[in-house]
Amino acid sequence: MEPRLTRAVVEWTGWGTAPAPVRDDARVIAKFGATAGPALVKAARRLEADYGFGSEEFRLRHPELGTDAVDALAWASAYDA
Repeated sequence: MEPRLTRAVVEWTGWGTAPAPVRDDARVIAKFGATAGPALVKAARRLEADYGFGSEEFRLRHPELGTDAVDALAWASAYDA
């Protein structure tokens, strides 16, 4: 598991801190810095694009993600439905 990527997805979506998904690149860059932040934002965006609501296959394709990141993406997807 990649804990930094998990934390970045959670931060990017606003899971646990925002009343609705925010998908805020600046939050990730502020938390992880100008060097690592942009790459983590790009990864979060790719993961969201790959996420299928309720998809067990997603978990199998992305074992590097912690449960919090998967939950965050599910929450963000639920708002889009």
